[in-house]
Amino acid sequence: MVRIGIKYKKVVELFNEKTGEVVRVIRFRNSIAFNDFLKGFRAMRYPGYGWRYKDKGKKTENMN
Repeated sequence: MVRIGIKYKKVVELFNEKTGEVVRVIRFRNSIAFNDFLKGFRAMRYPGYGWRYKDKGKKTENMN
C-alpha cells in the first residue's frame, strides 16, 4: 500500500508587524479551516500580527 502525502490547500505565515519576523507557519488542509482563521483574524484574535501567503516555490535561508 502506497501512502500519498497530504497536500495543503493554503499555507500562510503569521508575522510580527513591527519586526517582520515570521512567528508561525500555518497550514490548512481545507478551505473551511482557512475561512475560520480569517474570521478569527478579523475579530482581532491576533493583535500586532499580520499574515501573508507563503511562497511554496522558494526556500529561504537565514542570513545571520
